[in-house]
Amino acid sequence: MRTEIHLVGGEHVSFDHAESDVRMNHLGVEVVHTEGDDVIRVLFPWTRIERVEQRGPGVTAVYKF
Repeated sequence: MRTEIHLVGGEHVSFDHAESDVRMNHLGVEVVHTEGDDVIRVLFPWTRIERVEQRGPGVTAVYKF
């Protein structure tokens, strides 16, 4: 599955679930990316998010805020 986060102002970022763990919580969209021994955690707050799209085999979801 792939997640695209469209931010206010026109920017967007995308994450592949094979490489990153993407979770939605009450604070926003949290992405945890592991690269070897390094773990990178990023939180995109809901106030900065315009739309979240998740696509995968047999699944498509679009969340607008």
